[in-house]
Amino acid sequence: MMNRTSAVMRMHLRKKLNWLLVPVAVLLSSFIINVLIGAFAEDPIYTGGLSSIFVYMMVMGIITFAQTFPFSLGMGIRRADYYKGTFATGLLAVFVFAIFLFLMSMAEGKWTNYWGVRLHFFDLPYWSDGPIINRLWIPFLLLLCMFAAGFLIGTYYRRFNKTGLLIGALAIVLLGTIASFVIGLNDYWTNIFHWLQDQTMAGLALWTLPFTVLFAAVSYLLLRRCT
Repeated sequence: MMNRTSAVMRMHLRKKLNWLLVPVAVLLSSFIINVLIGAFAEDPIYTGGLSSIFVYMMVMGIITFAQTFPFSLGMGIRRADYYKGTFATGLLAVFVFAIFLFLMSMAEGKWTNYWGVRLHFFDLPYWSDGPIINRLWIPFLLLLCMFAAGFLIGTYYRRFNKTGLLIGALAIVLLGTIASFVIGLNDYWTNIFHWLQDQTMAGLALWTLPFTVLFAAVSYLLLRRCT
């Protein structure tokens, strides 16, 4: 069983360009551009370029399933082994990125004085608050949640095709609209905003854990019925 899971991981890791090189290249290109801008700016720069790697992990969850699942079934790999091997690969990639973001955050905020140009790219207010270890496990949890969400989208699309995806999207919009209406009708928005203001980044990151588990569980149930 372990050999089958390892075989799935090796299959995924052959595409190092998709898993590692592209997201790092996208992130660093944005970083370099911001460093150049910071060299000529008079005020400190706060940028949201860090978000690109989180969006990319969701995209990887979607396209990985679409590109490799049919091939895996054709090679006689069981669905359970494919699921475990794919999530193990995603977990490995997330861990590597979390280490990378941790080191870049430390380099920016602790070792280089914001690269000498007062650029806040990896070390941001609120995001980097609290103990130093938060800079490691917070991005780890968020990246893992994004990958699980992307994998869920990929399995859902494979199971229900375009029509099902459209119906699902419309259902989410409808439920969101109803929820927003009910919250506004009962004047809960103020309480929600106050609750969010009281949360730390670490607290919000922990809230992603149940969603990650839910996404992973539903993905497995859908994958078992994918053709």
